[in-house]
Amino acid sequence: MDELTAELVELYHEHYRELLRMALLLVDDRSAAEDVVQDAFTRVFDSRSRLRDREKALAYLRQTVLNRARSLLRRRQVSKRYQHRLVQREPAPDDSVRGVDRTVLAEAIARLPRRQREAVVLRYYADFSEAYTAEMMKVTPGAVKAYCSRGVARLSSLLRERV
Repeated sequence: MDELTAELVELYHEHYRELLRMALLLVDDRSAAEDVVQDAFTRVFDSRSRLRDREKALAYLRQTVLNRARSLLRRRQVSKRYQHRLVQREPAPDDSVRGVDRTVLAEAIARLPRRQREAVVLRYYADFSEAYTAEMMKVTPGAVKAYCSRGVARLSSLLRERV
């Protein structure tokens, strides 16, 4: 195993669960989130020979997870729009997030509009800066602030409904 491959294997062991939780909050389905993260790692591994800066592998992984989650959500939206008899499945319970409060929060996050959900997850769950979140979402830092503000306000409203 070459040095870069060994580094990618180590990156997998260190960051898989973090990326899985991020994907789970974005797509609200554990098996789909696992697919998103596995696909991201596969893409990084397949393009490892073109990876010039090894320090950016984690950033590339995070961006790939976000992009794959977006693609999945777009496909879901198209399915809902064009299939009249789509079978609704209950989301699988997330055993990586424990407790009633976290379950309620995860359900509320799943009800946010896509961009607000992305901003809230990246800023407050992944703890990324506004600048980095803006870079990942390909928007301005001001847009990130607006998405976060609206998302937190909506979460507050949704959580009050549950109490």
